[in-house]
Amino acid sequence: VSAKVYFVEEFKDDSWRGRWVDSEWKKDAGSQGSFALSAGKYHNDPAIDQGLKTQDDARHFTTSAVFEPFSNEGKPLVIQYQMKHEQDIECGGGYIKIGPH
Repeated sequence: VSAKVYFVEEFKDDSWRGRWVDSEWKKDAGSQGSFALSAGKYHNDPAIDQGLKTQDDARHFTTSAVFEPFSNEGKPLVIQYQMKHEQDIECGGGYIKIGPH
């Protein structure tokens, strides 16, 4: 099976900051959180298994990256991402939105 990959991010090092832009949506309200690169508590190899980690409790986290325009007309679109929740919180979640630039 083969397919065209339109976007991939592996968060291997701090260069992700040049590709991702944090929203300032909740900055004025004082509830904007920040991200850091981390393998988290549970990992196989901390140098390889890195991703974005939310650094603050009870905050809003929003970041985005641009990818090349595409059309999947007449073909299935598969979107895959991984998330692990390590904090012991009662509410929260992860969402992905795909939209025009």
